[in-house]
Amino acid sequence: MGDVDVVAVDPSYAADGRALIATTVLGRRAFVAGGPAGDEPVVRRRLSELYGTSTAAWEFLTVRHVPDAVVTMPPPHHFRRSVRLLAGLYVCGDYRDTGTIEGALLSGRRAATAVLKDLGVRVEPDVAEVAA
Repeated sequence: MGDVDVVAVDPSYAADGRALIATTVLGRRAFVAGGPAGDEPVVRRRLSELYGTSTAAWEFLTVRHVPDAVVTMPPPHHFRRSVRLLAGLYVCGDYRDTGTIEGALLSGRRAATAVLKDLGVRVEPDVAEVAA
């Protein structure tokens, strides 16, 4: 699962000051009785574990089933795979990090930082830290 407080990205999603949590559940499987919303109790329990707080009072809004929304990341998934293969050969993409747009962008940043470092270009510490 990956989740985010959508209101932190755009406050207009919950003008009353509440949080709006969006989560992604990966995998292809038949949903339990009740369709995709039938998974709510399992997802709610897992979010409670992840956040260390009760989710009982959280208001359930909806489920959207999107086949092939993200690339497959079968276990064991190796996060942060090296972007430097050989001297002068660099690669990037979602398969080098997480199977998401963010993973693809981060691996691109890590590859660019590796190239710059190998060329002897000074890289700002905050950029190098993100790329590490």
